[in-house]
Amino acid sequence: MRINDLVLGLVMALLGAITVWASQDFNTLPRQSFGAGSFPILVGSLLIFLGLLLALRSFQQHRVLFSWQGQISLSHTLACLVAVVVAVAGYALLTPILGFPLVEPVMLTLLIGWLSKGRWSLALIIAIVSTILIWIVFAQLLHVPLALGILEEVVY
Repeated sequence: MRINDLVLGLVMALLGAITVWASQDFNTLPRQSFGAGSFPILVGSLLIFLGLLLALRSFQQHRVLFSWQGQISLSHTLACLVAVVVAVAGYALLTPILGFPLVEPVMLTLLIGWLSKGRWSLALIIAIVSTILIWIVFAQLLHVPLALGILEEVVY
């Protein structure tokens, strides 16, 4: 089934509005104008803006809201669902031991490569670039500790 971007954009904007609303009463840091709610409010605001932009663009194209594109087998759907659950469980179990910089690119490469039907070089590039971007944003900019695992002795 193909869902029109109008519906998806409005759902994104609604989720963003809920995020902003739920994050407004988070505590701020002492003597700071930001706190625990700053990042969720920023992400929620971006979801609202981009969701409405997507909905507006789709509204101008006058397409049907839902259309069937073809059948997807139940076994394929279940295999994709199991692959994602196994990847998340593997990440949660292996990251404290091996570390984020080793586990994340391997998990993403395997998952993207399998779900994209064997486009392994593209999967590897996406996995490496996204791991670097996640590390820069969370570990460097936001100071969120990402587990280094066995690399902790090398880094420190």
